[in-house]
Amino acid sequence: MSRYAIWNKQDSIITPIGEVLTAQQWKERYPVAGVDSIKVVCAAGEINGAFFGTLGQMVDMYSNQGCDFSACVTDEDKLAAIEAFEDEMNKPDDTPSAEERIAAAMEYQVMATLPDAE
Repeated sequence: MSRYAIWNKQDSIITPIGEVLTAQQWKERYPVAGVDSIKVVCAAGEINGAFFGTLGQMVDMYSNQGCDFSACVTDEDKLAAIEAFEDEMNKPDDTPSAEERIAAAMEYQVMATLPDAE
C-alpha cells in the first residue's frame, strides 16, 4: 500500500486522533490546500490526515537529496519515486561499525599470537 496520495480537494479528511473534517474545514486549517494550482499530498488509506504536504515542495526536497524523477510522467509516478527513495534511505545499514571492525582486528591479533597446536 502506498504511503502518499494526491488529495482531490473534495473528500473528507480523517486525522490520526479520529477527527473527521470536511474538505472545507481542511482548507481552512491549511489554506494552501485551497489554491487550485497546488497539488496537495495526504496520507494514503483511511487515516488520510496523517500527512499534509504539497507535491511541488516534496519533489524539490527529494530532488535535492538525490531522488531521480527523470522517468516520471504522472504525479503518481513522482509519489512512487519518493516512496522508493524513502525505502532505500531507510534500509538497515549492515556495514560493520568502527567498533566491530576494531574488535575483529583485536581478536585476529590475539589469535595470531597463540602458539600453533601440535
